[in-house]
Amino acid sequence: MEISKEHAQDSLSQTENVAMQTRRRIAAGCTGPILTIWGTIWFVAYLGTYLSYFFEWQAYHLQIGSRIGATISIASLVWPVLITVGVFASWFVSTRKSPILYIHNKRFGLTWLILFLYSNVWLVLLAPWNEYQIGAFAASLPMFAYIVMGLWMDRFLLWLGMVVTVLIIAGFFLFHFQPLFWLWVAVLGGGTVAGTGFYIQIRWRC
Repeated sequence: MEISKEHAQDSLSQTENVAMQTRRRIAAGCTGPILTIWGTIWFVAYLGTYLSYFFEWQAYHLQIGSRIGATISIASLVWPVLITVGVFASWFVSTRKSPILYIHNKRFGLTWLILFLYSNVWLVLLAPWNEYQIGAFAASLPMFAYIVMGLWMDRFLLWLGMVVTVLIIAGFFLFHFQPLFWLWVAVLGGGTVAGTGFYIQIRWRC
């Protein structure tokens, strides 16, 4: 029995559509909540940095031994706390809400860990830098990961990474070394990521 060209194309289109819907339903299980979590953390962290320029928050001096000391502001302490919360929240969501658990989940986790380690290596190699440069770097790094994952999983993540990266670059040069840069990244960067998470949970729901 011969299969017409039109029938073959229709079957191929249906197969691709089913595969796309399957990927989206799997991703919607944890991707939406995770994007919402990190978008919210992004917003709070950068907004806190912006507000630190207008409020005289007390700085604490931390002495480690007799030779090593550091001055730590309350604003700088917000970041590691929020990141720690985000990591544990992401782990909890991915283990509870993901409909399919398989080896690729571990690989994605290791990929993020390796990227985080390399980011610290790059910061050491590229020093000196100021707080605005490291802020832009920290915001653009996860967008790079989204773009890479979008190439392999779903183009939605690819476009999200590209759009937010453009917003970060625009804000960096528009508010060059000015406090408004933090507010720009908080609202447009964190807001976009969190809004995307809400969109996925609403529109990609099975």
